[in-house]
Amino acid sequence: MYERVAVSGKPDAAARALLEARSPSAVGDRIKVPTLIMQGRTDSLFTLGQADAMQRAIRKNGAPVDVDWIAGGHDGGDRETARVQARTRAWFDRYLKGDKRADTGPAFRISRTGGVDSTDGTVRLRGASGDRYTGLDNAPRRLELTGREQRFANPAGAGPPAISAVPGVGALGNLSALGTGGLSLDFPGQYAHFDTAPLRTPVHLTGSPAVTVRISAGSPEAVFFAKLYDVGPDGRRQVLPSQLVTPYRIENIEPDKRAKGAEGTKDARAGKTVRLRLPVVDHDFAAGHRLRLVLSATDLGYASPTEPATYTVSLGDGDGGTSHAPKDVGELSVPTAPQVRSASAPLPAWTWALPAAAVVIAALLLLTTRRRTAAPVPDPSLADVPLRISDLSKRYAKSADRYAVRELSFRVEKGQVLGLLGPNGAGKTTTLRMLMGLIRPDEGEIRVFGQAIRPGAPVLSRVGAFVEGAGFLPHLSGRANLDLYWQATGRPAADAHIDEALEIAGLGDALQRAVRTYSQGMRQRLAIAQAMLGLPDLLILDEPTNGLDPPQIREMRDVMTRYAAAGRTVIVSSHLLSEVEQSCTHLVVMDRGRLVQAGPVAEIIGSGDALLVGVAGSEPLSDALVEKVAALPGVASAARADEGLLVRLADPDGTPRLLADLIRMEIPVDRVGPHRRLEDAFLTLIGGDAR
Repeated sequence: MYERVAVSGKPDAAARALLEARSPSAVGDRIKVPTLIMQGRTDSLFTLGQADAMQRAIRKNGAPVDVDWIAGGHDGGDRETARVQARTRAWFDRYLKGDKRADTGPAFRISRTGGVDSTDGTVRLRGASGDRYTGLDNAPRRLELTGREQRFANPAGAGPPAISAVPGVGALGNLSALGTGGLSLDFPGQYAHFDTAPLRTPVHLTGSPAVTVRISAGSPEAVFFAKLYDVGPDGRRQVLPSQLVTPYRIENIEPDKRAKGAEGTKDARAGKTVRLRLPVVDHDFAAGHRLRLVLSATDLGYASPTEPATYTVSLGDGDGGTSHAPKDVGELSVPTAPQVRSASAPLPAWTWALPAAAVVIAALLLLTTRRRTAAPVPDPSLADVPLRISDLSKRYAKSADRYAVRELSFRVEKGQVLGLLGPNGAGKTTTLRMLMGLIRPDEGEIRVFGQAIRPGAPVLSRVGAFVEGAGFLPHLSGRANLDLYWQATGRPAADAHIDEALEIAGLGDALQRAVRTYSQGMRQRLAIAQAMLGLPDLLILDEPTNGLDPPQIREMRDVMTRYAAAGRTVIVSSHLLSEVEQSCTHLVVMDRGRLVQAGPVAEIIGSGDALLVGVAGSEPLSDALVEKVAALPGVASAARADEGLLVRLADPDGTPRLLADLIRMEIPVDRVGPHRRLEDAFLTLIGGDAR
């Protein structure tokens, strides 16, 4: 049967009958026992779609079914043998031995790639799980897909073929899982493609995306291969998740007269509208990336027709409508699984910076706290939001009406580098300490990835921080301090990414010296490297450039930018406004514990309500005169600047009135325009009071 189908390229009736008789679908309606389905994520032979079909069939019979999407497969090797065997034994212990204490694991588990172990180059894995199987079309996000009508061809002999997966060659699947793209290759003229706009926020795809297209051909049949790429911000680098494609044979197509060379206009009824299901994958698309749908006429892993053929494809109605006109805009449905969460480390990140003895005390405190306080309910709608602060307030000790932080609210998204700005006493460090669970707010709440922050909250394991000193043991070397710090977290050594952190520190041979011999700048670099150990999803840095020289400050700026570009988030508190302006994408400005303004850096710097008023003469304006300007109708604040006066308007259209008032006050104005520096914006927002 195999040889017959391989020669013809098409299954005949006898082949279909044999395959159906030997398929799990032939016995699916009779399986009524507890079933554990484990299927590889990088497998073009037995895809995750088949695991889904089994789950639905057996679940329909009323039997309990758990699903485990394991790492590897026919295209990605076997990297979880021990875990798979352990879970299988637990399943048998529970349902064959009747041992109710056996832990059979979650209803749905996914083995996700966590990068590369810097010690031996192997792929790191982390588990993500949920209390129910989500299926292949859960909580879909609708993304606009654009592209003109395109023609592509199947060359004579179907060669050279596009390259996606090579079944049995596990290295290619591993490369794809690491985001390198493997050896994916499409040949010009043999494919059509459609793109989304750059993502404003990250999208974690879990399931099978879907799209509607209109396909026409010079014959009643078309054969092509559908796939979805992750395209980087530069537009050149693209990754094919898990190296997977979905083969399609579309039959009963109304012939396209243009494909046959006929003259005249195209028959409006030519072609066929079809709903395509793309490969089932679990993949994180970072903010700034695009999703690219590719339909290729050939693929190395599959047999294609040897006869030449030309296809025309355009985007179709997202709802599968009957319109036949070519479209330049369509809809890509991207399923997500927000309830599937990655596993947390045993100890939260705020304990990492403590000396080893303090970690033992912290662990005991965590146990006591967890016994006393019930965990707040997670918010699934914020599962992908690194940080949301709502109406946060903290009073000074023994004071009923003096606030360090008052009614503070803002939100941070993935991929952002957020600068937290404010004069001394603005409440920045108090806010960061509450974020880390070191102190409790009096009012309001902080949620990290949808989890409420409290001392010992498990979600703090996804947070790394350097706030007010790192607590190094002075008699140990820098390297020994980092090793001890990581051991205290209870996490595997392979998860530390210590070589990357040491490269960031740039301490060289000094790593082998006792920390007590370090300069302030060297201690600062070691502390920053320590905060980055484990590559946390949310990184918090309080004055990270203190003690660094200009080249090291520039290097730190690059480090923060690269760190966030990988889909993680950085929050940095700093007094170096020029560095914040160059390294941060967004700002939160605080003064006297309150939020003054929040938003993109460019928006705050170029805000239309802030003006730079040039004043003739060499003498600066007096304090009394600046106060009079600040008290003018329509003026929110005023502050001195090197070039004259910075004024923030309460009314964006109030420039003419301001100019008239300044002239009436006999202030020698020689120019008025919007400000362009962060320093000017900052001074304007806080009214020039830097205390």
